[in-house]
Amino acid sequence: MGIWSNLKNFGSKILHGVTTAAKWVAPVLHKVMGAVSGPLGAINPTAGMIARGVGGAAGMANKFLNR
Repeated sequence: MGIWSNLKNFGSKILHGVTTAAKWVAPVLHKVMGAVSGPLGAINPTAGMIARGVGGAAGMANKFLNR
């Protein structure tokens, strides 16, 4: 029984670390992609749309994680 408890505790620590990192990365990624998508869209419209999509997804993740 002790091994399952240890695995659960280890998984919980990993999930906490990933969540903490995502809380830090999401707002930065949202700002960077928002700034880059305009000039990038002028060079290549498809790349601009992808950058806007990534920035929007990061913005939604930021709202969800940093409530």
